[in-house]
Amino acid sequence: MNRADTRGELTRLADLADTAIDLAETALLLAAVHHPRRDRQRYRSLLAEMTAAIADRGAEAKTADRRMAAMAATLTGRYRLLGDDDDGPDGDCIMQLLDRRRGPPCALGLIWLHLGRRLGWPVEALAFPGRLLLRFSGEDGRRLIADPFAGGRCLEPADLRELLKLSAGAAAELDPAHYAAMSNREVLVRLQTAVKLHYLRHGQIQRAVETAEATLLFAPDQLALWREVGLMHMRQGNLRPAVAALEQFVGRSPNTAARHRTSALLQELRQKLTEKGSNAP
Repeated sequence: MNRADTRGELTRLADLADTAIDLAETALLLAAVHHPRRDRQRYRSLLAEMTAAIADRGAEAKTADRRMAAMAATLTGRYRLLGDDDDGPDGDCIMQLLDRRRGPPCALGLIWLHLGRRLGWPVEALAFPGRLLLRFSGEDGRRLIADPFAGGRCLEPADLRELLKLSAGAAAELDPAHYAAMSNREVLVRLQTAVKLHYLRHGQIQRAVETAEATLLFAPDQLALWREVGLMHMRQGNLRPAVAALEQFVGRSPNTAARHRTSALLQELRQKLTEKGSNAP
C-alpha cells in the first residue's frame, strides 16, 4: 500500500460513526504511514490467533476478574506480550510492539481493548492520565479496572491514586473525569499523541509531523493539533503547509482570541511567501 492509499483510507474514517471504527485495523493503518512495506495481514493473523487463544482459556469466564485473568494468562503467559518503556526508534509503533512482544502503555492497552471486544466482552478504555487503563464488566454487574502495562493487574483506588501522582504530580487527586470511558477516536488520538511525542524525543521532526497529519485525517476536530502542525512546519521552513494547517485552525476554532493571534501569524507567513515568490528567479 502506498502513502496515497493509506491517507485515503484514513480520510474515509473521518465520516464513520465512532462505533464503526476498528481499533486494531486503524492502528495498523496508522503504523503503515511510516512502515508501508510491512504486511498488515501478518499482524491481523496474529491478533486473530490471540483472540482464539483467550476464548479457549476464558470460555466460561462470566465475571470481570475471570475475564481479566484469562487475558493476562494468555497474553503475558503464552504470548509474552509485556509492558516495556524501552525508548527505541519505533518503540510506540503497534507493529513494533507485536514484533517484539513488548511495548508502551497506550499501544499495549489498545491491543488488550481490541481483543476483549473481539470476544464480546464489555471493555472500556478510561480517560486516565499517563496509562491506558481498561474497565472490565462481568455478567454480575461488577466492574474492575486493569492495567495492561502491568500485566493486567487489578487496580484499587489507592493504586489509581499512586499512578496519578506519578504522572500528574504529588498534588493531583482522583477525579470522576478520570473514570470516563473514551471513544474509539479518543483512544487512537491518544496512541498517535504517544507516537508523535516519541518521535519528537528522538529528534525525528518530520515523522512527528507526519504522525500528527495522519491523526487529523481521521480526527479533523483536533483543533490544537492543526495549530501544532502549522507551527512545526513553520519551524522547518515549510511555509505553504504551515499556512494550510493554520488556516484550518482559524476556520475551525471557536476561540476568538486564539483565532486573532493565529491570524496575525498567518499574515506574517503569507507575506514571507509573497516575498519568497517575488525573489524567485
